[in-house]
Amino acid sequence: MVKVQNNKSLQFNEPGPEGEILVAVFNDTIYVKPFGFATQENALGLPDFLSTMLRKGTRKITFDLQECAVMDSTFLGVIASAALDHAHGSKKNVLIINSDERARRQVRNLGLTGVVALKAEPCDPPPDLQLSRIDFFHLPKSEKERLERIKDMHEQLVHLNARNRQNFGAFIEMLDEELEKDERT
Repeated sequence: MVKVQNNKSLQFNEPGPEGEILVAVFNDTIYVKPFGFATQENALGLPDFLSTMLRKGTRKITFDLQECAVMDSTFLGVIASAALDHAHGSKKNVLIINSDERARRQVRNLGLTGVVALKAEPCDPPPDLQLSRIDFFHLPKSEKERLERIKDMHEQLVHLNARNRQNFGAFIEMLDEELEKDERT
């Protein structure tokens, strides 16, 4: 476990080249904190975790990007999926905190600001927040499931903002072709 105090995380073993994503459930909020890279390599199990926790009564999700060096489009799709699947009317239940300008630009360019709250000023986590490592690597269980999950996260981005089809349409088509090829073999 990593205990976060006064907006500074205690040191732990360096994340691998893929980075890692730590989580905590505190009161009615799920805190997600990527360290290093937040990519399809370490984020594909996160949507199932978020859905499970929301079914168990949590109501909000906070993505703390203070230690996040890079977010790929799949991770941004995870944020979009969480926001789109768990929105309650016009209320934004997904919050992004401690992001740098590059990350805020990515969020704005993809149209996420329509469904997430984005705080530009620094935010301290709650005192006594306990972040935990969760093994998301076992999900999905097969290459087919992995490709389907990546495709779904990119479709979430296109659903969020039709302009994203320009950026991700060819990639989604490539994933469709790969999945069809797998079906035939």
